[in-house]
Amino acid sequence: MSTIEKPYHFLVRRVHSILGLFPIGVFLIFHMILNLTARGGAAQYDRVINAMRSFPGIFLVELIIIFIPITLHAVYGTWVVYTGQSNVLRYKYARNWFYIVQRISGLYTVIFIVIHVYLLRFGEANFLALHNFVSQPLGLIFYALGILLAIFHFMNGLWAFAITWGLTVGPHSQKIWSYALAVLFLVLSAVGLTDLTAFL
Repeated sequence: MSTIEKPYHFLVRRVHSILGLFPIGVFLIFHMILNLTARGGAAQYDRVINAMRSFPGIFLVELIIIFIPITLHAVYGTWVVYTGQSNVLRYKYARNWFYIVQRISGLYTVIFIVIHVYLLRFGEANFLALHNFVSQPLGLIFYALGILLAIFHFMNGLWAFAITWGLTVGPHSQKIWSYALAVLFLVLSAVGLTDLTAFL
């Protein structure tokens, strides 16, 4: 890599890292908490979704805060997957496996988001539409995997984020951070799967 490319690559990695936390990660948590309204039934969920969609300038807000950041994050992430090299078969450490799962979860999450957005933006964005989709075995598996892998991708990304930005510089702090993220993964997974079961 040339001296010109190195600073550019450093900057792109920092932007990619920041986007994974904010706004994408924050939106993921907000989205799952919002979907808990489905526990109150179809009428309540549809009322909340319609209120969100009728918000003035919602398309512009979604474009700037959600769609553009996700697209940038996904494009660079796909490039990383394409150019990256794994040594998981040579050195079978846990973090090497996390490296592989991070890439797989990222690609799956991109597919999941595209289909999810397509269903809600170009189909019927209501409780019944999601109910019909996840009531099918393959639809349920697709959504359950999408939720769990998206959360894993976010949590593992936070682990790398802390190192990238110098927040966890030693093995001890990294281990504590790993435990905290494992707990957060379980909590968010419980919320996400609770959301999903509401549509069954």
